[in-house]
Amino acid sequence: MSDENKKTVGEPDFEKLAKTTAPSKFNKIITLILVAICVILAAFIIFRMVSTAPEKQLAVPVAENTVSAVNVSAEPARIDTFSKISRLNGEVRRSGDSIAVYADTQSGTVTEILVKRGDRVSAGDTVTYIDPSRPGASYKLSPVVAKVSGIVTDIPVAVGQTITASQPVITIAGESELVVEAAIPEKFLGTVSEGMSAELESVAYPGRIYTGTLTYLAPTVDTTTRSSDIEIRFTGDTDGLKEGMYLRLNLETEHIDNALVVPEAALDTYLGEDIVYVADGNTAKRVTVTTGSSNGTETVITSGLSEGDLVITAGNVMDGTTINVVNQEN
Repeated sequence: MSDENKKTVGEPDFEKLAKTTAPSKFNKIITLILVAICVILAAFIIFRMVSTAPEKQLAVPVAENTVSAVNVSAEPARIDTFSKISRLNGEVRRSGDSIAVYADTQSGTVTEILVKRGDRVSAGDTVTYIDPSRPGASYKLSPVVAKVSGIVTDIPVAVGQTITASQPVITIAGESELVVEAAIPEKFLGTVSEGMSAELESVAYPGRIYTGTLTYLAPTVDTTTRSSDIEIRFTGDTDGLKEGMYLRLNLETEHIDNALVVPEAALDTYLGEDIVYVADGNTAKRVTVTTGSSNGTETVITSGLSEGDLVITAGNVMDGTTINVVNQEN
């Protein structure tokens, strides 16, 4: 029996296995080598690309400060005289009382009127005549005489009119000076007092300023208008003014000498407190301040600032904002 025939059934044929498995292991080895070569080659290519790239491609981007300075306007806090003005309307009146003049007769007919409204008369001047005649009887004309000197303000009768003894014939404003009567709102009463100065202007004379002084402040408040009556006496000329004219009245309700003031536009609030922003070099600095009176244009600062501090009046800034002062007022 040959060797081949001596092989028992079920015994592995190692020679055959060697022939079939050897190529498979070899292929795996070749594949691994090729993969390694590809990896090394790829790494080499990437390295070359990186090492030869332009410098600007390799540079790590650096964050630049792109925040530009905010343009602002500023004005220094200054020591000045602070004045607060209340604007009212007033009417020109005469300080004296008006006197009504009556006929001396019980009744009669007005025959003649010798004066007209606006005329100045003296005490004893005849201003009109009354005929006291009755049917069937004739009497001498009765003159009506001015009782005081002053200006004729009213003539409530006409020639031919029948009057009685209780009817006034003429009204005279006694010799007096022109004054201005006005009413000041209750909210200003704590800031006004007699002796305060006033400036007045009539629409009839634009640009002409009259001056006066507050000489009377009513002791009561009108419960309907919530205001008190005041009287202004002129301290200068009254040329052109007539009784009954309306005047625009600027009354100085508050006056402070040597006050530290800033423009009202500089004021802001932060967390419920009054603040301003001060130009500290090229940086905005938030400063808490205590404010006093304001007149709509300027505000008094009682603490927090010093004279010369440059407060920002225009520009959207916060504490620490980089600024550029482009409009600085002295």
